[in-house]
Amino acid sequence: MILTPISEIGEMLVSVENRDFLFKPSFKNIYKIGSPKEIVEIYALLYGKEIRERLPYILTKSELHQSFFWSLLNSPVFGRKILQNAILVMSCCCDDDISSLIGEWLPSKSGIKYKLGKLPPKVIINFAKNLMAHGVIGCCKLPKQEKSEKSDFSESFDVIEYISLARTHFNMSREDAENLTMTELQQLLKSQMPAENNSYGQFTEEEYDRIMAEYEKRRAA
Repeated sequence: MILTPISEIGEMLVSVENRDFLFKPSFKNIYKIGSPKEIVEIYALLYGKEIRERLPYILTKSELHQSFFWSLLNSPVFGRKILQNAILVMSCCCDDDISSLIGEWLPSKSGIKYKLGKLPPKVIINFAKNLMAHGVIGCCKLPKQEKSEKSDFSESFDVIEYISLARTHFNMSREDAENLTMTELQQLLKSQMPAENNSYGQFTEEEYDRIMAEYEKRRAA
């Protein structure tokens, strides 16, 4: 059977040695990554949160100190943490054994050593970032209204909440809801909004937030 990924919703296909590996950041797969807080922490790490947090401090130091800190951030220890989490994300988003693609960690005299797979570390990290973007944040374009300048950030990502929202709002089975990506859910919500409801003719972030708030009220009732 030929596997055809739908890249617009976050699916990816990797073909190696006549074998296809399909990756999908569905709610069910994102749930495997960890707790709601851990999911957000891994997302932030992959997108450079730790580097951004250190940057203001680094820039206040001398050139010698800055050089030392930059070498530390580029050290194997820091890079290993990012790679380990990227590998976790890819593993959770595929139903097959992907050790041949992502490599493995092996014990060594100095601790643990990474054995390369078919994919280089940089590619693994970029793939993981794409999967997390579609699985956690969603990549459906939701333009903001001109007067809206809010920038909300949540310290946790509760997968069960979004599965329940999909089941309630669209009368889906649990299996169908679990197989949605965040991008898919946003597109479904967007498709229900008539163009005349807003000046953009598109589903906006404010309308998305309103639907989520209405769901929370129904759930609490």
